[in-house]
This record gives sequence, C-alpha cells and structure tokens, in this order.
Amino acid sequence: MNGTKTTTALFAGHRFHLVTDAAFDAVQARHLRAFVPGHQRVPPCGEETTVRVRRDAALFEDRMACVAGADSLTVVPFRGEPYRRCRIDDVTWWWPAPDTHLPLDHLYARDASGRQTVLLKPGAERGERYLMRVVREIVLRCSESRGWTSFHAAAAALDDRGMLIAAPSRAGKTTVLTALAAHHGADLIASDRALVTADAGMVAGVPISVRIGGGTLSALAPRAGLPIPHTVPAAFGSGRKAALTPREFARAFSSRVRETAPLRLVVVPRLRDDDQPLSSRTLDAARARTLLAAVCCTPYDEDWLEPWFAVRTRPVDDLAGQAAVLIDSLAATVPVLKVTAGVHSPGLLEKMAATVTGRLT
Repeated sequence: MNGTKTTTALFAGHRFHLVTDAAFDAVQARHLRAFVPGHQRVPPCGEETTVRVRRDAALFEDRMACVAGADSLTVVPFRGEPYRRCRIDDVTWWWPAPDTHLPLDHLYARDASGRQTVLLKPGAERGERYLMRVVREIVLRCSESRGWTSFHAAAAALDDRGMLIAAPSRAGKTTVLTALAAHHGADLIASDRALVTADAGMVAGVPISVRIGGGTLSALAPRAGLPIPHTVPAAFGSGRKAALTPREFARAFSSRVRETAPLRLVVVPRLRDDDQPLSSRTLDAARARTLLAAVCCTPYDEDWLEPWFAVRTRPVDDLAGQAAVLIDSLAATVPVLKVTAGVHSPGLLEKMAATVTGRLT
C-alpha cells in the first residue's frame, strides 16, 4: 500500500501485522517497541490479526458523520469508558460516547474478517496509545481460547523462576514488583494482568503499562528513568500514579522485559496504611484457592467487561470450568505466600524482596 509501513510483532504468541501511515510510523513504532518483550517469548499460537492505524482528517470526519447518522447503542466494554457502537455493512464501529471524559479523537472498527482499524483525528493527544488497547484485548481472548487463565496480577522472574503476584487493586502488586526489581534485578513479566498456562506450569504477561504510586517511589533511592516522587500523590490507595511502559520500568532497574517463565511461587500481598511489621505465611490449599478465585479474570474481568475487538470463541461456562481446574492445580502444586505489612514500615521494599526471594525455590 502506498504511503504505509507494516510492522510485525508478537504478543503472547499472537502475531500482529500493524499497518500505519508512513508519516505516523515512527511515533507508533516507538510506542509499540516499548511494550514488546525482549526475552523468553511465548511460542506462537498460529493466530494472526491485522491492525490498520490511520490518521486522516477527511476520513475521520466522514466516518464520524456516518456513525452519527446510524442506529447505535451505548456499551461499556472497558470499565468507566462508555462508547457508542453501530454496524454499517459488515463493519462494527466504536467511538467515545458524548458527555464523557473520553476525547472524541478516535474510532475503532472491526470488519467481518477480524481486521481491526484505529482511525485517529490528526492532533489526537498521544494517539499512538490506542493501538495497545486493541492488542491487549486480542491477547486476552486468544489466550483464553488456548486454555490459559488470566489473573489480576503482576509477574516477575528471577533466575528463570517465575512469580505470580496476585491481588486486587491497591493491595500491593506493584510494590512487590518494584521491590523485586530494585533489590534483586528481577525481570518484568506483567504489571496488572498475568496469564497462567493450562498446566499451571508457566506464567506469561499481557502488555500493560506499570503504574507506580508515590509512596512506592518515595521508598526508592533516586533512579534515572523514574518520576520524581513528589510529582505523584504519596497517600496510600491514591488512584493517581505514575505510568511507565514495560521497557521504561525495566531500564530504570537495569533489568529486562521477558514474556514468560516457569511458575514457581504465587505471592498474595496485603498492604495496609499503617506501620505494621512485615509478616508472611504459606497458605493451605483451601485458603489459596479462595484468594486466587477472587482475583481470577477468566471469564469475568472487572475491567474488560465484555469482549470488544475479538469475538469470544468458547462458551463462558467452559471458561469458568477451565479457570476452576487451573486454580485447583495452582493451589495444589505451587506455593502460595501471603505477605502482610504496613506501607509505613521501615525498610519495607528491601524486607519484602528478601521475604519473597527467600521462599522462591
């Protein structure tokens, strides 16, 4: 195609062919590379998706006029982000619903063959980030189709030993992840959604930015590549955090971004807004199952509320059964370590890293 460039990238074994306008290619490619793992890649699954990213003022205005005149309904495929959806011929379109916080500078489209399009209004602020929303959704759908289960979790690896750090929001996933990177140079696998293979043998990542709170940043020695702590609220549980791409996070700690590792330990952090000393205990299988089930995102994810860019290929009941079997297997075969501490406890990050790595086999 004249005036376009094509890049191929693999995420969680799924091959993406990314076609961008030549004038926008450098910006889009740079953002894409910031998420691509550099080590220990997942074997290809055999599935491919083409995503066309277009930045065209006349086309954007034309398509906005078309969808505005079509019958549409409001959907919320991702938590807190309402979109309008319509179908014109064999193409499904999504665009930000009016009167929301979402900027009206982009549209998503999917045709009958599964080809995806991200249509940008020129001047869209950080328009390159919309591509990764499509990639993440397809990674999640493809992974569940091959029998994997997703968790609300971070993940890291140390000397080829993988750790799943599973917990709800604001419980300390990123704090543990940061502690392991800062004090042991652990590789980053995942920051907010992690995948576990059907045999519970491997953990893999979903390409999502790492969001670090001001309190965690304040506990670190100054590092090039990390935001200055006082620019982010330090209050425990604050929803405003600094966001780093996976490559930015790894570079700050002189570590790597890898995609998968043998799963050797599950960590369940429970941080509190006090100075309680750090304590830990290995959970029995029954308690481990309960806590893992609470953060399992297959088939129901608290953020990805319904399939969006990729059609779900398996019934929900099948996926729920798959997840239940996987959780039983995890609880029976992988140690599950619960770590409790107050965020104002002295030396928390170093002690957290020592406790977790001390249990890693």
